[in-house]
Amino acid sequence: SISYRVTEESMMDRLKIDIDASCLEIEKECRVLTIHGSVDEMIPVEDSTEFDKIIPNHKLHIVEGADHDYTSHQAELASIVLEFIKASLEQDKAASI
Repeated sequence: SISYRVTEESMMDRLKIDIDASCLEIEKECRVLTIHGSVDEMIPVEDSTEFDKIIPNHKLHIVEGADHDYTSHQAELASIVLEFIKASLEQDKAASI
């Protein structure tokens, strides 16, 4: 298992980030996947829908019934990520032909 320790310093660093400005810096060629649980109580789903509006090459997937930790949705989460990677590889392969 992976553990991540949240410290006061890490939280303050996170709060300093201008997410909208950071999203606008993402290059158009960069594929971005956002996966969000529909019942996430830590981060509003609306944050992800806003990302979807401003990130050029963005795919948004809302996992119905999933919370912030994807409790009981781990297999679905892995499947979504795997499909995104496969589709990206196929796009790269088609573009190189």
